Amino acid sequence: MLTKTDLSQIRKIIREEVENEAQSIKDELRSEIKMSMIRTHSEIKDLKDKVKNLEIRITRMHNELKKEIRIVADFLDRDHLRLQKRVQIIEHHIGISPS
Repeated sequence: MLTKTDLSQIRKIIREEVENEAQSIKDELRSEIKMSMIRTHSEIKDLKDKVKNLEIRITRMHNELKKEIRIVADFLDRDHLRLQKRVQIIEHHIGISPS
């Protein structure tokens, strides 16, 4: 039969083993968490780079569209003015008043 001293020693040994195992698990978890954080930071950096590249491309496209719109608007304005002038000449030539 086990004595109180025997039980106490067994309890002490079990406690030490459990604490050692718990510490081992804690260390492993810390390591995994640290690696996960490193991966996450790396992925965030990659995403930031991609977003920055997209912003640059969008800015370029926006500037190109503004130029093209300006060119089309200038063309249409000139075309409209030419047409208006032709209508005035025709109206004057046939003797009708401008509408």
